[in-house]
Amino acid sequence: MQRRVQRHGLNRVSAGASLAAAALLGGALAALWPDTPGEASAEVSFARDMSAHHAQAVDMSVTLFQRAADPAVKLLAQDILLTQQAQIGQMSGWLMAWGRPLAGREAPMAGMDRQAMGMASEQAEQELTSLAVNEAETRYLTLMRRHHQGGVGMAKSALNTVKRPEVRAFAQRVVTAQASEIGAIDALLVERGSQKPSPTPEPEMDGMHHE
Repeated sequence: MQRRVQRHGLNRVSAGASLAAAALLGGALAALWPDTPGEASAEVSFARDMSAHHAQAVDMSVTLFQRAADPAVKLLAQDILLTQQAQIGQMSGWLMAWGRPLAGREAPMAGMDRQAMGMASEQAEQELTSLAVNEAETRYLTLMRRHHQGGVGMAKSALNTVKRPEVRAFAQRVVTAQASEIGAIDALLVERGSQKPSPTPEPEMDGMHHE
């Protein structure tokens, strides 16, 4: 977290400490389970794929934490970047404890429909740095809402496949927390005069399967 935050001009030593603690905790919990997940296991795939998904949310949130004028948007961005970077540390801790590299032979989320998973395009990410601040705030909320929907879908899919209790508990926390944040984002969009988003179907589970 400290390296990522410093790269964006933020200096949060405490955030770096939290990330290190999350990685250590994740590794300690992972080591308690007797069977180490194999390279092709659902647990390993989930840790890598969700880490990549979280990384984009962190990048977009750092941009809006720097740029936002609306205190509510700035606070949301800060919460997301700190929480999801700490969770990346936890998942990295699992992989290290399992003796698995942080990156596999395939790129993260290979074979998935990235758009269905809520991943923003490179152009959309770049526009967050150049749009007028008010417009960038609204665009961020819209992108993050879709991103969270994808994250919830990925976590629910994992609950159908992973067996290790710490990974299942983590996936359930993602579902609960990000569903709650979608509600908060909807409220912010309404306050900003945006049309209340219509309910969006969850991503198809087939879009989350690796080829």
